[in-house]
Amino acid sequence: MDDSGSRMPLEDLVDDGSVRITGFVSAGDGVGRTSEGRVVFVEGGIPGERVELIDVRTHKKVLRARAGKIIEAGSDRVEPRCPHFGICGGCRWQHVRYSAQLDAKRQIIFDALKRIGGISLSEEIRIVPSPDPYAYRARARWVEFGGTLGFRVRGSKSVSPVEVCPVLVGSAEAALKERVAESEEAGLRVEDAARRGKRQRVKEWVVTAGSEGKALVSPSLAGRSARGRRQTPGSVLIEVGDESLRASGESFLQGNALLWEALAKAVRAECMSGLEDVASTHFAELYAGIGFFTLGLAREFAGGVALESDRSALADLKFNLRRANLDDRVDVLAGRVETRGDLTARIASGRVLLVDPPRIGLAPALREAIAAGGPERIVYVSCDPATLARDLRELGSIGYEVATIRAFDLFPQTPHVESIVRLERS
Repeated sequence: MDDSGSRMPLEDLVDDGSVRITGFVSAGDGVGRTSEGRVVFVEGGIPGERVELIDVRTHKKVLRARAGKIIEAGSDRVEPRCPHFGICGGCRWQHVRYSAQLDAKRQIIFDALKRIGGISLSEEIRIVPSPDPYAYRARARWVEFGGTLGFRVRGSKSVSPVEVCPVLVGSAEAALKERVAESEEAGLRVEDAARRGKRQRVKEWVVTAGSEGKALVSPSLAGRSARGRRQTPGSVLIEVGDESLRASGESFLQGNALLWEALAKAVRAECMSGLEDVASTHFAELYAGIGFFTLGLAREFAGGVALESDRSALADLKFNLRRANLDDRVDVLAGRVETRGDLTARIASGRVLLVDPPRIGLAPALREAIAAGGPERIVYVSCDPATLARDLRELGSIGYEVATIRAFDLFPQTPHVESIVRLERS
């Protein structure tokens, strides 16, 4: 957990050293109140439980703590499947029953929309569960240092060694075991180098699993110079419904392989919903990536424009469109969406705008371009309920109304959740 803030004696904060957990916050911690009414975020706490507080710290206006002894256990507590749970910084909710995870994610979205976006929904948010809450993840990043391979410890730069990772798909976990063995052999050389005074280096690896065959493990090129980034890390092939897509080791890839088809189908359906003349309608797509959604839209619409800034994803996007004989239907543009001088015109070129931005959401310049371009419909794919709520509030101020919203659990065992929102201009 975050060690920032000052540690205080427990007796100065709570009467009996325990608290009742009443809900989850978006970061995944349980939340409760002390006998004096102070809010406390509790790592490892589950709603309905009373837990002993340990490592209590003050952080701004709230308290932060970890759950110690479970005084009154809740019905949603289960045994974590991974032996590294609680140390590794990846999963946060392996101790929470999967059905309760889904309920919590619905509530996290609902609360963010109401509190940040000022949007009160009259119906419950539908969430599509992962077919399996384990063995779903097709992409991960490993850290190697001094012969130790693993994931970052939560809130730390140190490495938590791992030998298994049950959330990875089979081919990715097999690659992990191979890489661990190679790392252990390299560790002997590292120890020898250390004795000779040579400095150890931190290495990062990216694993990408395709629909079949061995997973690809390649060095992370993030932050490298232009010369270093010209290295080719290889690629895998993923099957998304009837589409076959190349995904290079550097390119972004939707992490849950079990929901690839359902997610792509849902986004395509929202883009087309109620449009009688789809075959004569154009679309615009921002943050297109490798073409995960683009190919499906290109087959249905008259044509469109797709913008992407990452060079690796851009190369994959062009390759995938060309191999599918769809390159003449989509105008692919390179460069950062937020800094394009012709962004308003590009947005205005289609009746439907599809956006799948990074976690930070839509930049102010992009929201201004949307206001000026005035597409009839926006389909917004979001991985962060807070920035989604903020953007929906801003889009609402320029005349867009939420028509539908649904969620996909792309990240079981974590508090993260994907949302798809369709907005119509009133």
